[in-house]
Amino acid sequence: MGEDVISRAVEAFRVALRAKSQNMSSVREAIVRAALTYDGHFSVEDLVQVLHSRGVAGAHMATIYRAVPLLLEARIIQPALVSRGERQLYEAAFEQEHHDHLVCSVCGKVVEFQSEALEALQREIAERYGFELDEHVMELSGRCSSCSAKRRKLGAH
Repeated sequence: MGEDVISRAVEAFRVALRAKSQNMSSVREAIVRAALTYDGHFSVEDLVQVLHSRGVAGAHMATIYRAVPLLLEARIIQPALVSRGERQLYEAAFEQEHHDHLVCSVCGKVVEFQSEALEALQREIAERYGFELDEHVMELSGRCSSCSAKRRKLGAH
């Protein structure tokens, strides 16, 4: 993600905070930057590690947990339903194209994909039942090619 997009996201977050009578701090800005530059899906714990590695002293777990609802509301990040465990994962959302996920049920590999045909079908289904879509999440679960190949190999013996 380019610095221009990150700068727009920081400003959008600043505006969202101002609307709630809150201020942007250097730690909050660092959290926005870490979330937008994280490669892939991340947890709060992942952000804490990144921020500590960047020398952000005030980046405590509680600080990030308090920032997450604000980041979600400002559409800087969005929940990613790819976690099957106890940890909630997030991903960058600011100025990002909508996408869905394929998740390997064996190794946890996540593949992001876009399909206009599926998007059109979802809109058609919503319309058929009198719904106006605000948002949606699609996650397909199965085995990636590597895990499928391992399974076939084990089954052959």
